[in-house]
Amino acid sequence: MCSSVYALHLVIVRRWKAKDLRDGSTGGYPMRLIIFLSFALSLTVSADTSIRVATPQSELELSTGYYLDLLTVVLDKTARKFGSAKLVFEPVPVSGSLWKFVLNNKRIDVHWLTPSAAFESHLKRIPAEILYGGLGLRGLIIRESRQQEFLQVKTLDDLRRFTACQGEQWPDVQVLQYAGLKVHRVEKFESMPDMLRKGRCDYFPRSVIEGHTELAHQDYSEPEFVFLTSVLLYYPMPVHFYVDPQDKALYRRLELGLKAMHDSGELLRFMQQHPVTRHVFDAQRYKNSTVLTLHNPALPSWYRADDFWLTLLGQKPKK
Repeated sequence: MCSSVYALHLVIVRRWKAKDLRDGSTGGYPMRLIIFLSFALSLTVSADTSIRVATPQSELELSTGYYLDLLTVVLDKTARKFGSAKLVFEPVPVSGSLWKFVLNNKRIDVHWLTPSAAFESHLKRIPAEILYGGLGLRGLIIRESRQQEFLQVKTLDDLRRFTACQGEQWPDVQVLQYAGLKVHRVEKFESMPDMLRKGRCDYFPRSVIEGHTELAHQDYSEPEFVFLTSVLLYYPMPVHFYVDPQDKALYRRLELGLKAMHDSGELLRFMQQHPVTRHVFDAQRYKNSTVLTLHNPALPSWYRADDFWLTLLGQKPKK
């Protein structure tokens, strides 16, 4: 169940008909109106400490609900020690640099990111990995008419004949290009279906967490598109919460709360039960899939992959 504040804010986001705010647009609504709506929501939690998070960039980014609900649980579990706190949404129209708004007490206090050299040198990472690397296990959104072509893919060489769609600033671009795969960069998240239709790219890799759900909710006009899992890409793609290094209280709060959830197994149970992630624990769905493993050159040297998902799914990676 999504937090009530998040659910209410999604209503507002849908009213915007947002076109992926990464490009700085506000879906045709004046920024002052968006700020007013966010302020109105914050009044409902004014008695508590406000933890500012970014307004969802698009109503189609359904995985956002997982991160926000997890943050809410952590804040609730640490309330006795640190006091009550609620999430407050801040509109952050940026282009690929949302993490910079965490710094120096700028618009947001915490965000979820995949580690990179830039993040590690400027932000403070909460140690617990919040998706167990699940973003790195990826199926392919393709046009249904091309399904037979992709069913023949068994190796990376086979996949190199095709071109992937990826977001302009996404870290996955480096992963795919490092593996010698062709990539077409797309500025707006919501442009992916159109790029596939026009043949600008042939497939859109999405994690097994995101793919099925997004296909059902986005402008993919089923059955024109399918989420193919007969071939899966797998590469290390951890996700952590990051905060401003100066915000020691929030860092300590999230660190203690997530560590307790991780050590007790509650974090894994949360993921197994959450509407966004619970479906991926059906290992039988991928038992016949071919898994192609890729290297992630963008990860810091400290990261060590534990292949949680491959072990869970009983997969033996093929290079």
